[in-house]
Amino acid sequence: MNASPQEIQSQLLLAFRRAAKSVPAYRELCREQGVRTDLVVDLESFTRLCPLLGRANTFDRFPIDRLCAGGEPGDLAQVLTSSGHGGDGKFSFGLTDRKQVALNEYFIDQAMDEAFLIQTRRTLAINSLPMGVFFSSQCMAVANTSVREDMVVALLRAFGKYYGQIILVGDPLFLKKLTDYAVEKSLDWRQYRVNAIIGEEVFGEHYRGFIAGRLGLAGEEQRVMASLGVAELGLHLCYETPAAIAVRRAAFNNPGFAHDLFGIDPQRMVLPMLYSFNPQRIFVESIEPDADGYGQMTVSMLDTGLTIPLLRYQTGDAIRLLDRAAVACAAQRHGIAIPDGLPPSLLALKGRVREHLPNGSHAGLYKDALYADRKAAEHLTGAFRLVFTAGRCEMHIQLNSTGIPDAPLEQAIRRSIPASVQPESLLLWPYGGFPFGMGLDYERKFTYYAS
Repeated sequence: MNASPQEIQSQLLLAFRRAAKSVPAYRELCREQGVRTDLVVDLESFTRLCPLLGRANTFDRFPIDRLCAGGEPGDLAQVLTSSGHGGDGKFSFGLTDRKQVALNEYFIDQAMDEAFLIQTRRTLAINSLPMGVFFSSQCMAVANTSVREDMVVALLRAFGKYYGQIILVGDPLFLKKLTDYAVEKSLDWRQYRVNAIIGEEVFGEHYRGFIAGRLGLAGEEQRVMASLGVAELGLHLCYETPAAIAVRRAAFNNPGFAHDLFGIDPQRMVLPMLYSFNPQRIFVESIEPDADGYGQMTVSMLDTGLTIPLLRYQTGDAIRLLDRAAVACAAQRHGIAIPDGLPPSLLALKGRVREHLPNGSHAGLYKDALYADRKAAEHLTGAFRLVFTAGRCEMHIQLNSTGIPDAPLEQAIRRSIPASVQPESLLLWPYGGFPFGMGLDYERKFTYYAS
């Protein structure tokens, strides 16, 4: 993953010229913005001149054929569908031909092997991400279950003994549901060597510890790790590494280091995810950064064989670009040893821009607070809704099927929320009475806050 700036620039310019020449929609967008392709000659001119893309001016505006290189989809092997999180019935798509499937498998397998040694350890990956999000591998057996907790448990019991390790892939809410179900079915996770990869949304260290405890993870080689994918760009674009997790945990235990490294107040904001990425696969920008250095995550795909080549595509996430040297300097100032193997290319991802709250906090802070008291967390689904009215914050929390609203549970949750962002009202709802429950079907991303 050690690409020189010159190599990255050359690959980026190749990808740009291909898109400008062969993608009808991109040609039109460049024409509308007065972009002369002959003036795009380096990284500086690319980032200054080329149009910013997003769903609104690509998938919502143009038919699929006009977004494709050559003006038609070609011989596709896979179509990946976005979550439709906007709730407007509109979607974006990732189109993959057969050659790209093999390349995507390579990138995923490479990152997985660094974390879990999948090339030497017989591995079963159970993909419980919502239906429509799937992946394949040259090294692992992959079972795609979607959000079926009963199917995951059945697979573990039928096949777990034949594999040296199991990798669970899912989102935070579903993995909570899965571990609740496993408790009901008396599943002993410790009989398997389990790791977990969590996608779809940001999570905190309280959640990581809760899920690790539920899964019976023991030792440094068993981990709960995070991964970021975007349907229209690709899966596993950014991901945690063991060293990145160690740095984030150090920041979690040292507010001064957290503030120095991430530029945030840990009393008002959940710790950003610390992700690595492959600079030979993606070029990442942070556009219009705020006072803390967080801007819109903007990604350019460097592969010149993509069916839909997307350049300067904004994902809706807030990020701050980092590098190994900056992390090492911040750690040194706080007397923290940097673990071996910290990748050179890093970014801090704060979460979805739309989940930034009127009180200056972020939904992720409240999300992680639900897991600070592990006994209290056992009674929750993890779903909640924040409602702001005239400056007042209401927090509505869904209990699981066995949870009963009571004062001690409410107090346990309140103790875990910093005083500076305490909700004026905290309501615990029985499972069936949660007024936002119809949005929690695990196939769709849950909305924790709607402005």
